Amino acid sequence: MVFQPQVSQITVEAFLEFALQPENNERTFELMSGEILEKMPGTTRNSAIAVNIGFNTRQHCREKSIVCYISTGDGAYRVGQDVVAPDMAYKQSPMSDMYPDPIAPLWVVEVISPTDKAADIRKKRQIYIDAGILLWEVYPDLLSVDVYSPERPPATFTIGERITVGDLIPDFQLAVTDIFDN
Repeated sequence: MVFQPQVSQITVEAFLEFALQPENNERTFELMSGEILEKMPGTTRNSAIAVNIGFNTRQHCREKSIVCYISTGDGAYRVGQDVVAPDMAYKQSPMSDMYPDPIAPLWVVEVISPTDKAADIRKKRQIYIDAGILLWEVYPDLLSVDVYSPERPPATFTIGERITVGDLIPDFQLAVTDIFDN
């Protein structure tokens, strides 16, 4: 018999108490499956990718008069009993001054870096899938995007292809090349 140490699950309330302490003011934390994880700052290249997607999305929404709210970086959202800070998020309701934003986004983008742990990527992916949130996982080193859509099987898009967000934003599509154009 192998001994498995018990890992205590942190509640959202306990997480908020921890994350909102003054000494954590400049840090970004996520709560995934009851575990507190610190989100490390990314590279400027990865940040530019999230901004490219957000900019193109916002521009399309303005041209088509579509309600569109975009956050990037450290904007945190409560998704069920988890708190996540996607690299980019889209929703149709205004952003909140509350931490975390109580209204989950409809679409998120996670820019995957070589230092991200596979187990953490999978945990976060499952949070989004379980909540019915469209997820784009962007892999800069591979110049590809994995799309996890609530209504379709997972798909991978590469240079030369275009991605849509389905009915979330009518007529919106983005060339994979434009995602990596920094």
